[in-house]
Amino acid sequence: MANLYEHTKKYLIKANALPSLVTMTAQEAREMRAKAPKLKRPVAKLKSIKQQAITMRDGHQIAVRIYTPVGQGPFDIIVYYHGGGWVLNDLNTCHESCSYLAQQANQIVVSVEYRLAPEFKFPTPVFDAFDSFVWVREHASSFGGNTNRISVAGDSAGGNLAVAVSQLAAQNEWSITSQILLYPVTELSYSTNSYSLFEKGFGLDREVMQWFGDYYITSQNDASNPLISPLQLTNYSHFPPTLLFAAENDVLRDEALEFAKRLRQAGVQTTAIVMEGIVHSYFTHNDVFDREIQQTIDQVNVFLKRLSKDSSTNN
Repeated sequence: MANLYEHTKKYLIKANALPSLVTMTAQEAREMRAKAPKLKRPVAKLKSIKQQAITMRDGHQIAVRIYTPVGQGPFDIIVYYHGGGWVLNDLNTCHESCSYLAQQANQIVVSVEYRLAPEFKFPTPVFDAFDSFVWVREHASSFGGNTNRISVAGDSAGGNLAVAVSQLAAQNEWSITSQILLYPVTELSYSTNSYSLFEKGFGLDREVMQWFGDYYITSQNDASNPLISPLQLTNYSHFPPTLLFAAENDVLRDEALEFAKRLRQAGVQTTAIVMEGIVHSYFTHNDVFDREIQQTIDQVNVFLKRLSKDSSTNN
């Protein structure tokens, strides 16, 4: 029997009344999302929210949105990648949550609008995510950021991209302060116990996750690439300190927790938190999961402050 809060049950009744994404093309799914009424929530009080275009390795430009808290910098930085199965969503999806994260963590948040599949399959979203991190690293001082303290974060597919960025940064011997992962994708096997428990009707159906995966990859060889499926790695010691959130009633729960387990076994400072009574995508549904979003940001705050204190002690 699933453990669901009452507000989660009400959310799922509405979500399950919608047509399944598997009955649509990617463009049709985007159009359905765009037409859906969205209750506007207030954003946090910040010094500024600015958007600009940055250039990727192939010359294409993508947008980033920079959330700067009130106060005197330089501020530590969180580079944030939105969810949506690499196929859906944009900067607006996580707008409110990014604003509160910036305000309450007292860090600059740079939200990235990477290109989406199927128009841009793997590895383009990974390259966009990494190139954005490189841009932040090179330009941090121009917008009041601390070049030496940059974390990566994301929800769902965005969490998957954050893990990929951590891998690529390690290959370049670049330090990342931490990775903050919200119900991340860590493999494409669709075979864990949580996939069986929450296969249908819990906000992210197994067949919908497969729909996302099929749009993202070109061949099954891609599915075993560690930049998509980090559970394929044999060494995890190069990852930065990690804070990971899993939703209790989510097909991705077990693979996320397995990733956290492997990080701990490799000696990586790792905290994994299971958010009880809720489902996938909670961090960007401010109209439903305000309480859980606040709890998540509180935990992020504790985690980042501890890292900052440890860094000061070691220095």
